[in-house]
Amino acid sequence: MENYVLRDLDSLKPISGILNEQGKKLENKVLNQKIIESNYYISKQLNVPLATKLFYLEKIRVVDEIPVSIEKTYIPLEEVKGMEEMDFNHVSLYKLLSSEKGIHKLKSDEEVLLVEANDFECETLNLKKGEEVLLTKGITIKTNGHVLEYFEISSLPEFYRFRSVSRL
Repeated sequence: MENYVLRDLDSLKPISGILNEQGKKLENKVLNQKIIESNYYISKQLNVPLATKLFYLEKIRVVDEIPVSIEKTYIPLEEVKGMEEMDFNHVSLYKLLSSEKGIHKLKSDEEVLLVEANDFECETLNLKKGEEVLLTKGITIKTNGHVLEYFEISSLPEFYRFRSVSRL
């Protein structure tokens, strides 16, 4: 696949920005957007009480007309109050958080796994049953040190390439 993103593990550069620099045609389409309550696992990740109201956003990223990833984001509703009804098609969530709420990312703590795609991922990413997806899950920390979001990204395994960078 020619469409890939090289991610330096010490950089917070947005994926959309990298793809735009590469001259790729990028579309982000909302699949699901709603208010939900946190379950035990997500409550632990976000460090919030069980059943906390969350803004849930599920998007598909399409690059040069190829669906490459499904992104799920869980943010405490109090962080984005007033934004929950906005149209998140074709826009960067982080740009909107910055411009609308003054929220900026400090860092992300991520785990990267290679797992078998579920039926929805197979259908959405045009995979065959039994094929794998690259599952990236983790939390984003705001500049004030508090957790902003929990996220899960299922992508075509060849879409991301990772580079560890050491600086002296």
